Order: sequence, then structure tokens, then C-alpha cells
Amino acid sequence: MEQLLEECICYFKKRDVYKKLFSDLRKKYASLGHMGGIIKLSGLSSDEKYDLEGFFKKDLHVEKDVKISYAFMEKSLKNSKFAPLSWEEVLMGYFNEPLVINKDKKEKELNNRNSFFEECALNCNNKIILNWFLYVFKEKGKGSQIIFKMYNENKKELELFLNKLFIAFGNLPCFEGKMLLLPIFAAKTTGNPHFFDLGTSACKLLLSFIEYFLENTNSYGLDRSSTDGLSGIEYTENLLYSVGILKDNVSNTCLVYGLNGVKKDGSVHKGIEGAFIEKEPVQVTLKTLSSLECLLAGSVQHEIKEIYVVENPAVFSYLIDTYPDGAFICGNGQFKLAFYITLELLKGKYTIFYAGDFDADGLLIAQKLKNRYPSQVVLWGYKEEYYKKYLSDVQLDNTALVKLEKVVADGLQPVKNCILKYKRAVYQETMLETYLPYS
Repeated sequence: MEQLLEECICYFKKRDVYKKLFSDLRKKYASLGHMGGIIKLSGLSSDEKYDLEGFFKKDLHVEKDVKISYAFMEKSLKNSKFAPLSWEEVLMGYFNEPLVINKDKKEKELNNRNSFFEECALNCNNKIILNWFLYVFKEKGKGSQIIFKMYNENKKELELFLNKLFIAFGNLPCFEGKMLLLPIFAAKTTGNPHFFDLGTSACKLLLSFIEYFLENTNSYGLDRSSTDGLSGIEYTENLLYSVGILKDNVSNTCLVYGLNGVKKDGSVHKGIEGAFIEKEPVQVTLKTLSSLECLLAGSVQHEIKEIYVVENPAVFSYLIDTYPDGAFICGNGQFKLAFYITLELLKGKYTIFYAGDFDADGLLIAQKLKNRYPSQVVLWGYKEEYYKKYLSDVQLDNTALVKLEKVVADGLQPVKNCILKYKRAVYQETMLETYLPYS
């Protein structure tokens, strides 16, 4: 029988057309789980059709595409000198490997993959990191597509990559009460300052872990809600900051006036105090903010209860000149991380009055701040009478007007309705006389 099989395989391998036929038959077997179906061969040459006719004893030149059913193949085999053999034996001999059913193959691949990741998990001795990793690969949590893709590309590299991740995640700066720049954190934990560069697979998995960590632990005073309502780079920066990582600690700033800073050791920050004494505004960087325990409105000896936040620098400048004893913060359009950290360092002790432009973007900015600090923020000057009094000639296009559909905060509806009616904007710089600090 073995000699007959060798003779059979030799016969078919001498004729290249049978590789096409047998490849398709093997795919049918894998799909169906048994021999069956119809094989369609297109684009065959005349010689290839003659080679098929030699075994199947049938004129195959009459049709452009050759169609051969498994039933016909089975009958042809039984009528040949190879009758004692089965097509299963022929295919296994021809390809020199067992036949595989797709379902069995998938189950085997899945078992192999699970075994690989379980072996990787043995290298992790930190409970929260281990739980995150099990969540990613077993429950297909955020980041699963990344590690599965890397698994398919290079398992060995993935194993080394995961080991670096586990080490880095176990050494987040927040565990030691520190703040580190992202490249420095990466260099200290992986040896590569670019390992966690924004947009890389490593950074995406780091963000996935931080989200999981914030949602599943109350340790270190971390608050998942501090990242709510943000988008894009703001969300990423806030997420990193929550575990002591700074993407950039000097160019990310917030412009303030009339504030004082208290450092973590309880002493007053001399730089911020100097600006306060000189009645000068100061750009506080993330580096400075990360060294503080809290911010005060006014001085340590004489705090004031209200802080006024405006969208535009020109309005901020006008207010500090006109009301030099007040406390002011400039949002400068879309809020940066430093702006949010500044508000967080106020520890919820003050009423915050916010004023911005009367256009779609301005109202959305105001709404974002009100949603984030609902009990602290008071929408300042959002009145229909002000809109009508200071109406500009700037026409708003349909794109801007559509944005207004997202403005749902109660205190913004009068201005929103005016914008929809008149389709024009009103800017802060024209409303200076309306900004009278309430105190």
C-alpha cells in the first residue's frame, strides 16, 4: 500500500495542474470538515486540461472553466489503478502534512495563543498589572488588538515588549509621590526615552493600563473623573498627569493673577508670591504646578472668595488693570492641562465666575467648564441683553450654527437662542464694561 501511495503521488506531482486541484480540494475539506463539494478551475491551458483528462477519462475541453465534483473524483479514483487509496491519503501524501479542519485549526491556534499569554503573565508579580493584562487578552479589553497583532508578527519580540511594560507599569511615578517627564520615565523603566512616545503601541497600552488602574483602585488619591469631558491630547495629558507623568512641563502653562502657591512642604512659593506682591500676572508651568500642594486666591493672610476666569488674554489684561485686588485666570481659548491643574489646586474652595465669547465655540468651552465643576462655576454675563447690545457684524456659517445643538447647559440658552436668531457673534473684547467683579 505504501508503494502504491508513492506511485500515486509521483503520478500527480509530474502534472502541475493537480496542485491547483488538490489545493482547492484541501480548502474544501478544511471548510466543510469532510470531503465534498465542487472544484472550479479557471484559466487552465489546453495541456493542463489534457493532463486532467488522462486521469478522469472525460472531455474537459468543451467548457472554459473546468468543474469537477468530489463525487466524480471519488468514482474516478475507484476506477483507477489507485483504487485501494482514499483521496484523504492522497492529499496527505501529496502535501506531506495532515489534513486540517478550519475549526480545529482555529481552536489549536487559540489554545497556543492563550498558552503564550499565560506564560507571559507568569512574569508579572504585580496584582493590578496582572489583572489588567488578563482583562486585555482574555476579555479583549482596550489594547487587545495591539498585542494580538504583535503576537502574529513576532512572539519573541512581544514577550520582551510585555516584560518592559510590566516593569514600567510597576514603577509609575505616583507610587513614589513623584512627577516625571514622559521621556525620563521611559528611559528609567525601559532604557529607551522614546519607548512611550505618543501614538506608539507602548503609549496606547500605557494609557489603557492607567484607565484600568483609575477605574479599579482608590489608592494614591487618583480620580478617574478628572479626565471626563476631555478629548484628544487634553485627555491623554490628563491621564498621564494622574499617575505622575508629564508630556511637557514647561511649555504647557496657565496665565494667572492674584494667586499664591503653597508647596508640598507647606511653604509659600516665592516666585508666585513675588508676582502677587508686584501685582503682575504670571505664567505658571506644569513644572511649577506639580510642586504645589494648593493654590490660594489672595494671600495666605487674606484669602478672597471669588476667582474670575475669562477666555481671552486681552480681557484678562483689562481686568487685572482695572481691578488689581482681584484674582483672575485666563483660559486662552481651549483649555490646556495646566489650566485644569490650576483649578484642581484651588481645592474647590472658591466660586469661579467664567466669561467667554458669544459664539458656538465660546459657549461649548463655557459648557465644558460648567459640566466639569458644576457646583463651583458660575456662568458670568451670559445675558440676552448683552448679546443684543454688543452684536457684531461677524456672520456665523452653518457649521458654527450646527455646533450649537450641543449646547444644552441651562445658563447658556438665552445667548444660544439669540445666536440662532441673529446668526452673529459677540466677542468679549467689546463687553469690557459689563465685567464687574461681583464682590
